[in-house]
Amino acid sequence: MEQLIDIHCHILPAVDNGSVSMEQTRNMLKIAYEEGITYIIATPHYGAGCINPDKSELEEKLRKVRQAASELNPDFQIELGNELFYSSDITEHLRKGKAATLAGTRYCLVRFYREEEYECMRAGLHSLLIQGYYPILSHAENYQCLYGNYEGIAQLINLGVYMQLNIKSLLGNPFDSRVRHARRLLNYEMVHFIGTGSRSDSIRAPMMKEGLRYIENYHGSEIKRQLLENTRSLLESKKIDRRFYPCFD
Repeated sequence: MEQLIDIHCHILPAVDNGSVSMEQTRNMLKIAYEEGITYIIATPHYGAGCINPDKSELEEKLRKVRQAASELNPDFQIELGNELFYSSDITEHLRKGKAATLAGTRYCLVRFYREEEYECMRAGLHSLLIQGYYPILSHAENYQCLYGNYEGIAQLINLGVYMQLNIKSLLGNPFDSRVRHARRLLNYEMVHFIGTGSRSDSIRAPMMKEGLRYIENYHGSEIKRQLLENTRSLLESKKIDRRFYPCFD
């Protein structure tokens, strides 16, 4: 069975709007493991100027989650990162170690307000790049300024930004504009990372198998292989090559 890695999961208990308890976290771990996921980067929200969990609290909860994971399989790994709410001082928080990159790599998972303007998003991501980070735009399918704006997405990618898709966004009613948008991102090879974006053991549970089947059936085994390989490269902090996207149909 292939190793699956989830780089976006709100599995630490009672730190954000993800898991509400250790019991729910255990259920999420069980679901993830049954899905073939054996490596999770826990990504609690972090915002500069917000009330964030103390680092020692996160580390203690991480220890408990690791223990629960090891009871399922000694090789089940849990590492720490953040899903960062972008603000102009977020790079300072990263440099000081207040906010975390993904599993200690140069990659950082960044989100914006759903209604963020494109130029503000571009400028923010560029500021992370010039500080030496590899920004991954969290759930890239969700932003209004990127709906149908494939030239704009291509500009971000060519700037050095990576795109992360919540895998569940590929599934559902094909007449839903969000589903069509997510699928088109994949069709244009504009997705570099997939993740569950999981927040509980029921709504948006940490499930990947169905989404990966969709990718393989409709986009090919090579696309699926590359997405999984990208995640392994992330864990080694290797920079992933991007492509130029000159035009769209």
